[in-house]
Amino acid sequence: MRNKEYLLLVQEGHLTRSALIEGLNSIRKSNVDDNSRGLFYSGLFQLATGFERLMKIVFILDYKINNDFKNPSDKELRKFSHNIKELFDKCANLSLTYELKEKLNLDEFQSKILNVLSSFGTSSRYYNLTELAENNNKEDPIAQWLDVIDDHVWMLRRDVRENLQNIALSHGTVDSWCQHITGEPVTTIDFHYYLLSTEKANPYIIWSIIDMLRPFYGLLREQVRMLNKKWNKNESIPFIYEFFVFFLTKRNIVLKRRRWKIQ
Repeated sequence: MRNKEYLLLVQEGHLTRSALIEGLNSIRKSNVDDNSRGLFYSGLFQLATGFERLMKIVFILDYKINNDFKNPSDKELRKFSHNIKELFDKCANLSLTYELKEKLNLDEFQSKILNVLSSFGTSSRYYNLTELAENNNKEDPIAQWLDVIDDHVWMLRRDVRENLQNIALSHGTVDSWCQHITGEPVTTIDFHYYLLSTEKANPYIIWSIIDMLRPFYGLLREQVRMLNKKWNKNESIPFIYEFFVFFLTKRNIVLKRRRWKIQ
């Protein structure tokens, strides 16, 4: 029989993995049309939740390593708040402390993704309701995410972008207008280009996120190794990193995958 601590960590592993995978699936299917735009919000919500819970697992294990296998108090855990950027920076420092081969380093585009998730996790998840209730100076999370999409559209080959433009030209006109997801009027040509380019960019956004998550597999594995080596309490610490094997998925597979399965 496994003890309560083991079972709680296993449950947290299941919850965190589910949140991340559902977030990936929502972002993969999201788009600017009426039927798909809600997936931006659900995707950001699930990813923000998954990132936060993943990093708090890391902090719990680090606390145990440095405090004779004891767990942090609820008060100590709450100190980390919902600031995903701050949590990530602390995890990056741990990868240096543990002298891991694979560090938590982000490129320019991944940093923007992290900032959107952090903003969404701390305040923007209620943007629509807050905007209805009062005027505020918070940036629309969808507007922020459209910048992320635009970054990844420019990662596409030039001939791919030109082909998307040609298709958009055949589906719209310069004197026909519709409302963009941001509320601004755009021509139907522009709208179809946004629709097509978002579909093309989404797999590359998923790859950027997977690449951000990859070092956490090694970080968690090292923490479990250290705990088991120092205290030899296998019955208390599950191999938590095994919940996140999908972090190791190769780029060519990520770009082709339309749906991630919770196994």
